[in-house]
Amino acid sequence: MPGRISGLKNIDVDTSIYASGDALGTVQSVTIPLGGVIESIVVNDRAKASVNLDVVFFKTTIAETAENGAFDPSDAELTTSLGSVLVSTWKAFANSSQGVAANIGLVYETLGGTIYFQCVTRGAPTYVATTDVEVILGIVY
Repeated sequence: MPGRISGLKNIDVDTSIYASGDALGTVQSVTIPLGGVIESIVVNDRAKASVNLDVVFFKTTIAETAENGAFDPSDAELTTSLGSVLVSTWKAFANSSQGVAANIGLVYETLGGTIYFQCVTRGAPTYVATTDVEVILGIVY
């Protein structure tokens, strides 16, 4: 019988302004089943920046991009990519917002129960605190 899990990662963000294409936080790792399907991504934004972002998945770790620097994976790293997902549907609340990408269907296999991801901005957000962003992965296995 299939199972469902949610992996939550707090993304340590910079409080200086970003440019589109910058790495948001550092490379994150998540321990998950060896294979499955990423069905959803939820981004909680405590600063209410509500800026679209890509979540780029890899089956192996990649070199760190400097926080708030242009994300530029090497050709070799790109060959380990599992795919990327644009989070572009946002709901604004009084002091925060939430972005959702649903019904993704991104199939993955890991090399040992861990996948890696890098968030990449598609706008120019400025965050108030380093703890303003968290990412939740919805996975079916």
